[in-house]
Order: sequence, then structure tokens, then C-alpha cells
Amino acid sequence: MELAHRLRVTPSAVSQHLRVLHAAGLITSARQGRRVLYRRTPLGDQLTAPRR
Repeated sequence: MELAHRLRVTPSAVSQHLRVLHAAGLITSARQGRRVLYRRTPLGDQLTAPRR
């Protein structure tokens, strides 16, 4: 899992975090061949935007 490798954590840890983020409506997932792409939802964007 590329994300686990980049973050230097186990694939299962990444999977658990992604499940929580998805359940909270903060990310979406889409399969593209053998890969799964994750993107922030509008709510996820709002929560990660810099405060003004």
C-alpha cells in the first residue's frame, strides 16, 4: 500500500483510519483498476481549509 509506505505505518493502520474518515463523510473512495483513490469530500475540504 503506497500510502502506508509513504507514512511509514502499517497497511492495517492506514486502512483503519481510512474507514473512519469514510464513515465520517470526510473522504470518498473510487476503484481505478487495482488501485483505490481517496479524495476529500466538501466537508473534508472545509475542515482542512486554513482558518481566516
